[in-house]
Formats: sequence, C-alpha cells, structure tokens
Amino acid sequence: MPAERNYRCYNNKSQVHTILLVALLAISLLGAPVVFAGDDCEDIENLDKQLECYEEKEDKYRGKLSDAIEEQNEIASLIDKYLNDLSITSEQLIELENSINSVLSELKAININLVQTEQKLGEKITLRNDVLKAYYQQGRATLLELFLSHTEDLNGFGLASLVYAYDKSVTAEALDLIKKLHADISAYETAKAEAEQLQADLVQAQANLFTLKADLDSRKAQAEEEESEINERITSYEDKLADLSEKQQQILAAKSGSGLISGYIAPSYKLPDPPYSPAYAVMSYGAYTHRKGMSQYGAKGRADDGQKYEDIIKFYYGEGVDEKGDFPSKIRVQGYGEMDFQKYLYGLAEMPSAWPEHALRAQAVAARSYAYRTMQGSAYDRDGGICTTTSCQVFSKSKSDNPPSSWKEAVDKTKKEIIDGSTGADGYGWYSSTTGGFITGIGWDRKGSWPNDAYEKRANSPWFYKAWYTKDYFDESGTCGRSSPWLKESEMVDILNAWVVWDKGSSDERSHITPVTKDCWGGDPYSHDKMADKADKYGKEFKSIGKIEDITIDSGKTTEICFSTNRGTTCIDGQEFAVVFNARAPHYVAIKRENVNKHALFDIEYEN
Repeated sequence: MPAERNYRCYNNKSQVHTILLVALLAISLLGAPVVFAGDDCEDIENLDKQLECYEEKEDKYRGKLSDAIEEQNEIASLIDKYLNDLSITSEQLIELENSINSVLSELKAININLVQTEQKLGEKITLRNDVLKAYYQQGRATLLELFLSHTEDLNGFGLASLVYAYDKSVTAEALDLIKKLHADISAYETAKAEAEQLQADLVQAQANLFTLKADLDSRKAQAEEEESEINERITSYEDKLADLSEKQQQILAAKSGSGLISGYIAPSYKLPDPPYSPAYAVMSYGAYTHRKGMSQYGAKGRADDGQKYEDIIKFYYGEGVDEKGDFPSKIRVQGYGEMDFQKYLYGLAEMPSAWPEHALRAQAVAARSYAYRTMQGSAYDRDGGICTTTSCQVFSKSKSDNPPSSWKEAVDKTKKEIIDGSTGADGYGWYSSTTGGFITGIGWDRKGSWPNDAYEKRANSPWFYKAWYTKDYFDESGTCGRSSPWLKESEMVDILNAWVVWDKGSSDERSHITPVTKDCWGGDPYSHDKMADKADKYGKEFKSIGKIEDITIDSGKTTEICFSTNRGTTCIDGQEFAVVFNARAPHYVAIKRENVNKHALFDIEYEN
C-alpha cells in the first residue's frame, strides 16, 4: 500500500478407451491434499535471516502453485476430451436410434407384404385344388363316355369341352401364380430375417454405446472431482503466499523502525480478561491511517455485497474509472531495474488473490494509478524507481513471474484503466488496509448503522477495532511492551489529572506530562501523586473514576468522552483526551490517529 499505510461408433471405441486409461493414470498422479507445515521462521531472531526464511518459503509455495496450475491445465484438457467423446457418443446414439426406427419401419412393411402374399397364396392354392379335384373326378371317365353322356345335347359336348379347356387353363395359371407367390414369400421371409438380425445388431450396438457413455460420464465426474481438489489446493497455496507476503511486510516494517504502517500487526481486539477491577482499555477504530483513498477491507466488504469495481473506485476516490491508452510500457523498480509495467503490477503483494473479483479489480486500478502517478514525480528518478516496500507498493519478483490467476486476470481486465483525476488521494491512488470506517472528504464507509455495518467490519478486518499497547510486532516484552491494553483505575485517574494540568497548567508543567514508565520514554514525568497535586492546585483533582457515561462520535471523530468521577460526570473533548492520553499513558499504550493535530476515532472499554 502506498503512502502512510496500515493495511469430448465404433471406430472411436479404442480411442475413447485409450483416453480413459490416460485419464486414470493422470488422476492417479494428482497426489494427496496439501498440508502446510508450521511456521518455523518466526523463531529466528535476526530479521534479515527471518526475511530470507520467508522468501525461501514463498519460492517453495510458488513452485507448488505452478505445479498445481499445470495439473489444473492437464485435468481441464482431459475433461474437454471427455466432453468431446461424450458429444460424439451422443450423436452416434441418436444415429443408431434413427437406424433402429428405420429398420422397424422396414420390418413392418415386410410383415404386411408377407401377410398379404401368404393370403393370396392360400386363395390360389384353394382354387388350384378345387380345379384339380373336379378335373380328377371327371378324368376317371373315358373321352367316349364323356361324349356319349352329351349325345342329347351336342351343344353340351361343346360346353363340356370348353369347361375342360378352361379348367386346364385356370390350373396352369394358378400353378404359375402359386409358384410366383411361393418365391415372393421366400424373398419376404429372407428380408424379414435379415431385418431382424440388423435390428438385433443395432440394439446391441446401442447397448454398447450406452455402456461407453456411462463409463465416460463416470470418468468425467471423477476428473471434475479431481479438478475441484486441485482448485482447492491452488486457493490454499495462494492464501499461504498471501500470508507469507504479509509476514515479509511485517519484517520490512520492523526493519524500517516503524510500527505504524501495514507491516505492524496490533494485538487483537479479543481482549484478555482484565487482571484487576475496574479496568479501562482504549480501542482505536482502524489503525494509524491517513484515511484517504481506498480501504482494502472496505473494498472487499463492498465486493462481497455485490458492488462492481467501478462503483468501489467511485466511492473511495470521488472519481470514476478512466481509460488511458498511453501507459508507459516500462517502469523502473528499485532493486530490479527496468521491467515491463504490466509484469510489475502482476508482482504486487497488496491484496489476497482469493478475495472477490471486483475487490481485486479495484485494487488493480488503484495500484496502477499509484504507480503511474509516482513515475511522474521527481523522487522516481532520484531514487532509481518505485520502491518495493510498504513505503510504496510491496513487490514480489516470484509473484511477478508466476502471478495467481485471479490477480493476473484483475490486472489484465483493467489494463487501460486508471482513476480519473491527477492529484491527491483521488487520482493518485492512495489506499490502506483499514481506515476505521471513515474516509476524509467522502464520509462514512458503512452500509447501515455504525459500527457493525461498516464495510471493513463486515469484511472482518483485523484492523477495524484494535487496542494498541506494544511498540511493534516484535517488541512485546520488557517494561515497555505490555501484555494487554487494560489500565487500572489509578492509571486512568492519573490521565484525567494530566488533562487538568494540560488544560490549565504552564508550559513547564505540561512538559512533565510524559509516561511514568520513564525507561521507555525518558523525560522527567510527574508521579501520580504529584500530577494529582498539580490538578488539585487548579481545583480539579480527580481521585476516583467509574464507568464511561457516554462517548460521542461524529464525522469520523470521537468528539467527547464523559466519565463518572468523584467530581460527577466529567466530559472531555475527544481530541484533547487523545492528546493527553498518548502523552501520559504508560508503556506503549496509545490511541492511533492520523496525526497529533487531528481527532482520532476511538472507544473505551470498561470492565468492573
């Protein structure tokens, strides 16, 4: 973060089965789920060696990520082959179904013709038999007997002769027709047998294809399951890399001597039980932040809520997304020299790649804008390019060489886009991890009521509500680093008395308003008793304090705190309280603010 930051018929069967065997082999080689080892780097005391340890781990996981992406591409290709073969098989099944229906139609016609022919044959055989029977019966008499039988009627003889001749003719015709019908029946029966065999063959082929399709469906499902597992591994690797990047940022922050940027991880809001009663803990909304530009956790909350990256940019910068066609092709990066501008953006380790698409796009636009504006400044040439730490934008060469797919896509899809405007937080592209829910010049970063509906809180920012009581992440021990933010009643009473002295006392008296833990801060602090005496001098000594009566929050500021005290309800201006609290609170307990001259946004926890 830039600036002051916190954070696819038969001929194909052998081919298909070969593909299936390849698929099985590929699946068997995918490996077991990843198991991350514990963090053995954090026990290294030397920061340079600790940083080197984390860099080595990052390279290791980038290699794992690269291998997983290669497996992902292989399994995706295999699934494509399954889909192609399934498409072919489906087409073949449709073709077979049509062929079966065609054969069934032919069989129906053959059966109809066969029945009709057999019917005709039966009729002709009956006629033939009747004629032959009559002829046979008449053929028993001689021709002379037949002639004499019709002597009384010569015409009868002629008629008998005609009948005889007719019967002979009919018999011959009947015999010829019967012969033909027999031939037709034989042909139809042969055709029927062939059609029935063809039908049986087609049905078997159909069954074989159904079996093959089911097998392909099963293999595809297995491959898709493996693909899902690979995707989970990729996500876990990306998350691990994001975590490693964050830890490197922490070390860089520590090496820079500052605990007030994104590398600093404040103790969690999950407060321990106070060791005494009553007890008071001051909690800051957001971390030390400039409150300008985009909140990264706010962007995540908005993206989770369905907002597009253009709308996210518009809210945080008061400016829309503009297209710029003449971005420089190269950028100078400290420690790496000149490199491709797009490749530089691939290497930015500023937002977890597992975050929502539109949060990543918003980050890509903001980071591109910041890099571009930085290139226009004099420090860019003077310092040899843009820096790679939390002071500018955190850059990872290994990430640049092998960017997570989701982050690469976000950078590519916004390739020509920049925040409209030219100066300040609007066009410059400033951003931070967590602003505390309020953006200077913009207003409250919330969907509903404060503070639960703040987008940063909805996105589970670990920075939204923090207690600050150690110098930095690597310094919690000794007399200065504190194990919890809880203050005793006497310590809070002392702060109220210090407020009286700050308000009423002389400049010399004010100079003694420093932490009583002198070994942490030096100076010449008043003791509790002496601070009380000074407050009494001005007629406002506080001896006891109870609950917090009221806290007023307005426009991103805690404007007033009201305490129950021995002097009744005492209300103190929020800015005044923050100034005095930070000046007097023991150890490193503090209210983090934009700067000493401005209001802070904070709350006070009270336990009795």
